[in-house]
Amino acid sequence: MILYHGTTARRAKQIAVEGFQPKKPSLRVWFAERRGYARGRAKTQARRRHDRAVVLVCEVDLALLRQRLGTRRLVHRGGVVAVNGHVPVSVLRSFPGYDIPASPDELASWVNRILGLKPYKGASRRHPGIERLSSWVAHRMASQPGSNIAPTELLEMAQRWLPEFFDGVEVDRERLKVRRKVTTIALKVEAPPREEEAVELALECLDDDRPKRRVRGLSILADMADPDLFDWCVMLLEDEARSVRLKALQTMAQCEDGDADVIEPHASSEDKRIRAAALAALARHGGRSAMRWFRRGLRDPEPCVRVRTARMLSRLDPERHRSTFELALYDPNADVRRTARKLVAGKGYARPKW
Repeated sequence: MILYHGTTARRAKQIAVEGFQPKKPSLRVWFAERRGYARGRAKTQARRRHDRAVVLVCEVDLALLRQRLGTRRLVHRGGVVAVNGHVPVSVLRSFPGYDIPASPDELASWVNRILGLKPYKGASRRHPGIERLSSWVAHRMASQPGSNIAPTELLEMAQRWLPEFFDGVEVDRERLKVRRKVTTIALKVEAPPREEEAVELALECLDDDRPKRRVRGLSILADMADPDLFDWCVMLLEDEARSVRLKALQTMAQCEDGDADVIEPHASSEDKRIRAAALAALARHGGRSAMRWFRRGLRDPEPCVRVRTARMLSRLDPERHRSTFELALYDPNADVRRTARKLVAGKGYARPKW
């Protein structure tokens, strides 16, 4: 199955070497069926880390991965995949941002890193196998300038031409690492932390057939302020139960970052509560278009839609967005007027005559 992974340029280089490793704060690897959604996630990460956004194309056998990791450690819903475990580098179908080692110095360093050897104990830049490997890379890049050299392919050639360094070790092609025989030491296994237990309970609820339990699962993740809360919500946007879809949209408005594109189709829903939650979420995550969603929500014929949109006005500056606040100040609904009046108190607004 073709999936997309949004990340940063620096992280893409690391992925091309060691595969997809779950890292804090998420501790999960996220993929999307739509390139656009992965691109939005990449932009969010790039903005946080002051880097360039990159989307990696992957081909993942979800059934095989689920079998290897366990059912509970892979969740696939709503066009989004969350994996609680390592995903091998072999799934990559594109390597943007990855500079293949080519010179003898680079290749010696790369091979020694995989072997876990210090430079003085590992392969030298003058080793005949390293020189042959460098020539092969140069010839390949010259003869096929538009193609990529997969890290797994380079590792295979290194094994062929540096056999003495790979003798007696087991090569993990998926992680691009080697395993050496070590003495097994029994350790006391500590109980999982409370947070991990809560996540396990949330995932158990999300997988339940009962809508109330799925809503409960999302509530647990929201209470924990899970770093991937928006992605969990996306998984449930197409849920068969209205209550679950509503909870997902309502929770999205609480998220720090989000993708407006996945919310927008719900802003035209005939269901007033779904529409209200979607417009509130768009007011939060609409970016430059946020004001358009504010005005649309405050002009909706249904009072519940206007009330929910008005609650998001606290994110706006009353001085800069005067026309938007005036829509709420003169709304026929008392709750909308009350919310706006509290926010503009002392900001130079004339008291409306209701």
